[in-house]
Amino acid sequence: MEAIEINYKVSGTRIIIPFKAICSVTDKEFGGNIIIEYHPISKVLEYVDTETVVTEFTKVKLKAEELARRVFDEVAKSIEPNYLKITIDVNHSNAHQPVQVWIEEELKSGKH
Repeated sequence: MEAIEINYKVSGTRIIIPFKAICSVTDKEFGGNIIIEYHPISKVLEYVDTETVVTEFTKVKLKAEELARRVFDEVAKSIEPNYLKITIDVNHSNAHQPVQVWIEEELKSGKH
């Protein structure tokens, strides 16, 4: 994911990206929003590129948990934030009720 250098303090950022994917367990469509929350150190995500990368991740069959991990790892590598939380908010599924999956970590050193 593309990052933008900043030389000023930003307390936090939240990006909400809609998604649709096919579940690797049920072979059925699910979708909702990916919520990326972070406390930047010196870089922030470029929003349009972030959406493009997330769309690429959902072109293959996967579980919500795998999607959360892929996005988490990519964001952590791209901007090295102090704190990062990725929420996969599945609000429609052809197989089950709505669900949320998240990964949340304090990354004090800025490294994952």
